[in-house]
Parts: sequence; C-alpha cells; structure tokens
Amino acid sequence: MRTRHSENVEFVLWTGDIIAARYNVNEDERYQAIRNITELLRMTFSSHFVFPVLGHTDPAPSESLTNLWSHWLPMEALQTLRNGGYYTIEQTQSKLRIVALNTNLFTVREEKSIHARRQWEWLDAVLEKATSNKEMVYIVGHAAPGSDSRYNVLSVDANGKYLRLVRRYARIIAGQFFGHLHVDTFRVIYDKEQPVSWALLAPSLTPHRDFGSSSNPGLRLYKFDSDTGKVLDYTQFYLDLAAANRADKASEWVTEYNLTQYYGLRDVSAESLHNLAEKLRFNSPQETTFFAKYLRAHNVKYDAADNCDGACAHQHFCAITCLEHISYRHCVEAAASALAASGKSSPLVASLINIVLTIITIIIVAK
Repeated sequence: MRTRHSENVEFVLWTGDIIAARYNVNEDERYQAIRNITELLRMTFSSHFVFPVLGHTDPAPSESLTNLWSHWLPMEALQTLRNGGYYTIEQTQSKLRIVALNTNLFTVREEKSIHARRQWEWLDAVLEKATSNKEMVYIVGHAAPGSDSRYNVLSVDANGKYLRLVRRYARIIAGQFFGHLHVDTFRVIYDKEQPVSWALLAPSLTPHRDFGSSSNPGLRLYKFDSDTGKVLDYTQFYLDLAAANRADKASEWVTEYNLTQYYGLRDVSAESLHNLAEKLRFNSPQETTFFAKYLRAHNVKYDAADNCDGACAHQHFCAITCLEHISYRHCVEAAASALAASGKSSPLVASLINIVLTIITIIIVAK
C-alpha cells in the first residue's frame, strides 16, 4: 500500500484485534507485540496518521497503551483513550470528524460499568456537537452492530441502543467502519423500513481458516470526498495464499475487486446497499449466481468447497438487513420454515461466521 498509494493516503484506520486470542503470554509480552505492530505501521506510514481502536482480544485502556499511540493522537483524544479506550478526531481542514469507539464497552460484561455509561454520554455529546457544527462523521470500531454469529460482542441492550443512536444521527453519519468478523461484508440500518445508514466490514490483514468461513488476507483502500466525507468507492486487495505458497518468488498483493464495478452500484449509500442486499435473497437462479459472487468476496477469494445452501444464504441476508437481535432471529426462522416447506433446505447448514483473532487495517484515500 505504501509503494502504490502512499502519496494519496489521507489516514489509516486500524480496527483492532492486535493480539490473537491464543497468544497466551504475560502482559509485558502482549504489550511488546502491540509495540512491534505500532512501530511497523509508524515506519510504513511515517507521514500519516493512524487511528487505532481496541478489539475484544486486546488489553484494556491504560497509560502504557496510550503512550504507544500518543504520536498519532491529539491531547484531548489521549485523555479519553486512556480512561475509556475511545476518542474523537476533528479534521481542521474539513468538516469531517472521526469517532473511534471502544466496542468492548458494549459487551455484557462491561455494559453496566461506569466507563460504558461515560462512553454513551460522550458519544451522544460528540454527535450532537457535530450536528451543531454541521460536520459529517465516520464511526470506527471493532465489532459492528448485529446478531449474526456466536462470536457476537455487543449485548442485546447495547446493540439496540447503538442502532437507535445511529438512526437519530443518520443524516450526519457519512460511514461506519468495522472489522471483527475477518470477512468481507456489510450492514444496512433501517428506520421505519427505510435504509438510512450503512456499515462496511473489512476482512483481516492476516488470514484465517475455519470450517465454513476461511479467507485470504485482505486490505482495503477507500476513496472519499475529503470535503464532505462521502465515501465514493473502495478497492479491495488480497493475497492468494495458495498461489503464494506455490511460488518461489515473493508473494504479491493484487486487486480483488472494486466495489461499485463489482456489484454494479450507482453509488455507496444506504439505498444502494439495501438494493444489493435484496439481490442476495436466493430465490431465483439469477440471485443464486449473484450470491455466489458475494460469497467469493466474503471469503476474499479463498478457494473452498461451496457448502452454503439456501438456508445459509438467507442467513447472510438476515445478518446484513436485520441488525436487531429479535428481528434477525425472526428473519432466520421464517426463512428456515419457508425452505423446509419447499424442500430446498439441507439438514446441515454451514456455519455463517467463524473467527480467528488477527489484526485488521483499513486504509482510506482522499478524492
């Protein structure tokens, strides 16, 4: 990315899970691992800001962690990062504000804590200020809202509260960017059945391999209007692991696809992504072909046996469009009943999402 696009990079979003869950070492060695990755990013993008967020496998906010990232963040951001793991970045040359969340405070374990309460109060105040200042906002976090896998991070209450907040401030939220699932997908948020906001989930920079949801490494480059914050497009890059392992020369990252061209989108908006989701319902041969295209991107072109049947395909649709816990469950149950009645559902439904814990980076480019 530095070789190809360093002159155009505006900033880097680093969406968490720096430490793998199986990296069971003492606290000093965990911080050393974070320090190593921080230094690698700092040397790679020496003249750019990197905005990190904490993943669910990462340490809690601390003075040590804040010191590691102090060269990227202003004093006000360092204060809230140190205390709660969240912060905001005000872009002085544009009306774009970055809001970095600590989604670990949305878990069942943390949702009643004083830090969780303070983050909600802070987030509402930041979005209200952005509204008054006529700013557009990027929300960045580790775990996206939704209810689609056993690796869920957000509690039922926190998930619902976040969605209500997004609906309230949808007109100023120019984009939401998350990681966690280590696959390539998206989410659409509705208000009174109308699509009002979207979230893009990028795949992980390191690969994972698991039953039903393996993927190649991916890295994403967004294009956006630096004045308005409007996301115009993105290019997904990937590393073909099988080819890299066969080759005698150094592996090469190549372009996987361009969002608007790949899916034939008019623009990047809640309405366009809603229309894209409608094509994934898997009710016709054309939709079956379109879903196969989505699944290739979802797995970052990882060449694995296609074990996603009709019920599995509809799970993807439900995950994208039904972010409330109860609506997701109703969506899946309704699809399962319909497929069972039609005889199209197989006894074994592939697992939707399986996670390994790795670092994810998203790189954003200006228009």
